[in-house]
Amino acid sequence: MSRRPPLILLTILLAALWPGGAARPPAAAQDGPAISPPPTPPEGLTVVGLPFADTFDTAAEWLPAGTWTFDEETAFDGGGWLADGEPRYADSTLEYAHALNLSGALNAQLIFRQQGTLPPSDFVAVDLSLDGGTTWFMIDQQIGLAADWETRAVDLTYYRGQIIRLRFRLSTGAALDAETSLNASYRLDNLTVQYVFVPPQVVFTPADLAPRTLMGLHLLDGAKQEPILDLARRLRAIGWPLGTLKGTTGTEATLTAVKAVSPETVTVYRSLLVGDTLADCPNANRDPVAEAHSWLAGLAPYWARVNADYYEVMNECLPPAEWLVPFALEAMKIAGQQGQCLLLFSFSAGQPTPELFAQLLPVFDYALHNPCASGRLHGIALHAYSLNPSTLVSESGLYLGFRHRLLFGSVLQYLPEALLVPVYLTEAGPGDGRAPFTCEQITRDVIQYTRQLEYDPYVRGFHLWNVGPGEWLDASECVPMIRDALLAYYAGRGSSGSP
Repeated sequence: MSRRPPLILLTILLAALWPGGAARPPAAAQDGPAISPPPTPPEGLTVVGLPFADTFDTAAEWLPAGTWTFDEETAFDGGGWLADGEPRYADSTLEYAHALNLSGALNAQLIFRQQGTLPPSDFVAVDLSLDGGTTWFMIDQQIGLAADWETRAVDLTYYRGQIIRLRFRLSTGAALDAETSLNASYRLDNLTVQYVFVPPQVVFTPADLAPRTLMGLHLLDGAKQEPILDLARRLRAIGWPLGTLKGTTGTEATLTAVKAVSPETVTVYRSLLVGDTLADCPNANRDPVAEAHSWLAGLAPYWARVNADYYEVMNECLPPAEWLVPFALEAMKIAGQQGQCLLLFSFSAGQPTPELFAQLLPVFDYALHNPCASGRLHGIALHAYSLNPSTLVSESGLYLGFRHRLLFGSVLQYLPEALLVPVYLTEAGPGDGRAPFTCEQITRDVIQYTRQLEYDPYVRGFHLWNVGPGEWLDASECVPMIRDALLAYYAGRGSSGSP
């Protein structure tokens, strides 16, 4: 393995850092806080400085798991790594054995060669760890792939000053026909992590990165308050407060009571009434700006009944993007003037198409540049169900339970900062929301979904459907079992930060 920087890279680096160099960065960083000494790595972990390169002449210093194998037959140049995509519902990782030090005056970029054929049910991701490999989060994702030895670059700007661990992860999904499965594969070669100089830019830092559970509950009128308060108290006692709680009309008192015992819990409220009418969707036949004013005016007296962190604007509507964008922009402007934060869209399970979602870029851009409250951005709401009456949402695949990955793949390539716009799955559960499931099944679903969503940094929480009486699935009797499972899941993880 070679770590010698190429001559041209050294020339660029010295030019950027030399006192008289034209490319010298500002004395005070304008795209983040002043650079501090990097954190001390875990004991026994070797730290490698930049620039770093590996042409994979040998398999040394990489830790393969799953289907990753060292490949000297089909690599781009000499040796490389190959992940076999034939096994379905599998996660395979390739982890660098040491840590990388991203401290310094310049930003860093990961560059590598890749080749692969993956169906839309599969994705390949780049994961980082900031705690020596205990927990990981995803910074790059490619859903499906048809590439013949192309170069891919991943920006590491947001992790400047950190000591990181690096890994690649291939995740395969639904069963495919024999021919497609046989050909599914991903190849990696010629990797570098190098310094780059970029103009100063605004860096948006989410304010709510403290440890919280990803799971929350969706409440209907009539939900019993005490089990929910008990859940919130006991999770907070171990340093992992209940991440979020959503309630609809009639649950205002419970939202307020939970906020009192668990201030960290992000509360979401949806009024079922607009004016004096039960309504889900604004009128897309009207001018979108005028309708935004009328719709929010109809919601205002109901929103005034509870001081929620977020207010959900609509429910499972699908107007055309050319109407939805100006409506959402005006709604954010109105709410922001009143110090209220919105969760927008609330698309139903399996909706929208990635093409429509990509047309919503102006909404993300506005949210990034116009915080709705101190340290908080307007967010996005999506719904996630398996729709199959016998399938858990955590096992429903990319197009349903994990559709957010498909949707954000269409946005992040144009606006990487969209990772910082919070996403809440404000309805999420097994089946179609009506079919019966046992408490054991629901609890397993919660833990599996939590574990998988930890790879998606923009997803800040999901609201388990449903707690409260009515025609829908009512998981009220499952709350104690879910509570105990969450306490066991988070026990021993400490409270230094979310995964």
